[in-house]
Amino acid sequence: MAPGPQDRLDHALNYISTDMTAYAQGLNLEHSARSIRLDVRKLTVLADSDDGIVPLLRIGSGENWVGYHLVAHLALHRYFTLHQRPVPRMLLLDQVTQPFYPSEVAKDSGNPDLIRSDADRNTVRGMFELMYRFTNDLAPHFQLIVSDHANLPDQWYQDCVRYNWRNGEALIPQDWIDEHAG
Repeated sequence: MAPGPQDRLDHALNYISTDMTAYAQGLNLEHSARSIRLDVRKLTVLADSDDGIVPLLRIGSGENWVGYHLVAHLALHRYFTLHQRPVPRMLLLDQVTQPFYPSEVAKDSGNPDLIRSDADRNTVRGMFELMYRFTNDLAPHFQLIVSDHANLPDQWYQDCVRYNWRNGEALIPQDWIDEHAG
């Protein structure tokens, strides 16, 4: 007897949960010691803790929120890609490191040394390492585009940078704006 729709959904959610948990543990996110999963009825992330189920709304800090959103997106896209689901093979992320940089001055440079703590610097590096490994694992079938202030000095990171919009260089060049200003 062929598996029914609920069996297929359960399989997909278990598959995605396994990846979410591994990614969350790699980033040392709060409550990641146990299973991390999606609640498709409420469209949220749930963490199983020693004290019970913790929904994303009760998991503190911007760092954890960004981390769990990243984990969920990557796990979903990995499943969709590996199982040939009809979902575009790309993800665009904007400013995933925003909660880690303390000021506009620090954001302008992207220098990880300006992040307030060693733990936060390690988390930022870990997020980019996760995205790097994820993309390489699915290459050439997936594209990840990240627009961010971070500018890690690591060679693997610099090799991935296509545009470094600083010192007057921008995603939307000033001459385009000037040309169309009324």
